[in-house]
Amino acid sequence: MKFSKRIADVPPSATFRYASLAKREGIINLTIGRPGFDPPSVVIEAAKRALEGGKHHYGPSKGIPELREKISERLTRENKIRGIDSEKVIVSMGAKNILYEIIMTLVDRGTKVAIPDPAWVSYESMVKLAEGEVVWLPLNSERGFVPDEEFIDALDHSEAKIVIINTPNNPTGAVYPERVLRDIIAVAEANDMWIISDECYESIVYEGKHFSIGSVYDKTITVGSFSKTYSMTGWRLGYAACPEFEVIDKMNILQQQSVSNPVTFAQYGALACFTPEAQKFSREMREELKRRRDYALKRVSEFACECMKPNGAFYIFPYFEGRDDIKMADAVLEEGVGVVPGSPFGKQGRGCIRLSYGSAKVEELAEAFDRMERVKGIA
Repeated sequence: MKFSKRIADVPPSATFRYASLAKREGIINLTIGRPGFDPPSVVIEAAKRALEGGKHHYGPSKGIPELREKISERLTRENKIRGIDSEKVIVSMGAKNILYEIIMTLVDRGTKVAIPDPAWVSYESMVKLAEGEVVWLPLNSERGFVPDEEFIDALDHSEAKIVIINTPNNPTGAVYPERVLRDIIAVAEANDMWIISDECYESIVYEGKHFSIGSVYDKTITVGSFSKTYSMTGWRLGYAACPEFEVIDKMNILQQQSVSNPVTFAQYGALACFTPEAQKFSREMREELKRRRDYALKRVSEFACECMKPNGAFYIFPYFEGRDDIKMADAVLEEGVGVVPGSPFGKQGRGCIRLSYGSAKVEELAEAFDRMERVKGIA
């Protein structure tokens, strides 16, 4: 069978590949980007009530009005994003599908999209599927993978129509300071760029403070998720908001012609995320993740590598100078620990490995690092 060129040009997800390899018995899995907690009980109970109450049929394509209203209120109140009401919010099957819809809506053949290097593996593939052109913006480990003057200059000369910014960051855990984001905004404004602001990890900041680009720049599409904040990865609920209604309206056309609508009963469950009980859960989860972060940093500091402290998300991204990250990830897997090599995240990820401490308790992390120390050339 002859397949389309667009699918032939896109590789399988490296994170899913290594996550699959790490599912063997006895492997400690530090590949997957998820918090290892059950969702808040108040959310689960709300979803049960929705099912029992008949909320299991098709819903509105953009998402139920009640949930979109809650999202718009929170973005206005907490993120200080301007010009957002419920009609300028769309809910879909996870933030990944939201990002895909944004890119398919805005990107034509040859459209230049600027992406930090390293970056989450799916951004590049999504742009390629839309037949756009990726322009890489360099980051480096010595500065903790936070944008610097070289990054800003590269963006200014990129001729990009869109730039994707992800903070707190996957794979590095970096939290971009407000001053850095304002520098990016200044370049975007001067060059009439759109910013896709992926804020899925906004609630998981240990040091510093999250700053939403949409609070000061209207040509921003803000992306959020319930997956990380409330450990609802399997519920597949994400959202986008934009002050320009037409952006959301066009995304909704794509949604109607693809997934139809997000899962109805899951959305009614998500309404409970805005309760005090769920907010308390999220804060407590963040404190536990910080404890795991601190332990992982202590242990990785014993290795012959470079690793700046990540201030958010639940990843560490150590750099091993002169090492082949794919061979290193494979060797670590043979010792019983699943990690993801850094090069699939971009050229600047070469020599790095991504370890996700989100789903592993400290006791599991201890055993994982003990095993990793047995890998030649790491410790």
